[in-house]
Amino acid sequence: MGDSDEWRRWFVPGVVPLTVLDIAAERGLSPATLLARANVTVPPSELFEAGLTLGQQADLVEVVAEALGDPRLGFEIGWRLPPTALGSVGYAILSSATVTEALELLQRFWHLVGRATSITLDTAGETGSVTLDVRVPMDAEGTALIKEITLVSMVRGVRGLAPGAEEALEVWFDFPEPPQGAWVRERLGRVRWDMPACQLRFPTALLDTKLPMSNPVGLRAAVAWCEREERLRGMADGRVTARVQSDLQPGPEGYPSLDQMARRLGMAPRTLRRHLGKEGTRYSDLLEAARRRDALRLLDNRALTAQEVAEMLGYRDAANFTRAFRRWTGQTPSQYRAATAEGDDPG
Repeated sequence: MGDSDEWRRWFVPGVVPLTVLDIAAERGLSPATLLARANVTVPPSELFEAGLTLGQQADLVEVVAEALGDPRLGFEIGWRLPPTALGSVGYAILSSATVTEALELLQRFWHLVGRATSITLDTAGETGSVTLDVRVPMDAEGTALIKEITLVSMVRGVRGLAPGAEEALEVWFDFPEPPQGAWVRERLGRVRWDMPACQLRFPTALLDTKLPMSNPVGLRAAVAWCEREERLRGMADGRVTARVQSDLQPGPEGYPSLDQMARRLGMAPRTLRRHLGKEGTRYSDLLEAARRRDALRLLDNRALTAQEVAEMLGYRDAANFTRAFRRWTGQTPSQYRAATAEGDDPG
């Protein structure tokens, strides 16, 4: 197995495959048989403690999807993975004081529960977002399934944290609307497909919502457990990506360079590069994601021209910004604005 297949060895918490198998068992399928078809030798009784590798999980989901033939599987899995299913990370989220703190903790410890993907939190402006990117090589069907599971899980989590927030949430998928689109809208509300990014979008006024189960002592304990889990799994440097994502904001001179970011974090550039490499990413990838994140947010502000947005992102030439935006989203800035203007009523 080459370096390109390293992702297949990444750890997946046992609650995820058990959730998939529970859905299959409810529909009359044998978990043991499905595991055997996926060449997984871990018995169902040991899955919770042992977990699976990401490669095993991908194979198991493929087997279950083929056996069920249900295009709604991804949404069903995601709905069954609220914060209570996320172990110490979920406990930290539930113990947080506000939605802001919960989302920041989710980004900080995301690598413990969703390593196949990366998330970028943006809370500037009137509309905030969590942008989702898939980090592993999958075909279009597998990539869409991962995005469905993850975003639906986030929606379930935010609804649980802030009851009544469902009216304010909007979900974006960057692939065509599937046959079950109407069914999904009935359950999630405002959902849009064929968008330039996969995002959970929300009014930033929601961020100050006080959480009903906030517990400072419980939060400190949960964070300590998350950090212990990082060490046990050899991921003690897992917070570096989240810290870089948080600090990658444009200033008067544009975004910080790798050397500037390393100084902010108190490490040598080579050390920062090595930490990011261990987490499966590069500074250039994070910078590209930050530019896309900020481009989408700034273009949502209709008072700004595309030229002004380009300059705020460090592009001296608006044409270069347009080319970059098309590479990120498949659209020009003007096409993006036209599409989002049409989407005020996602139904």
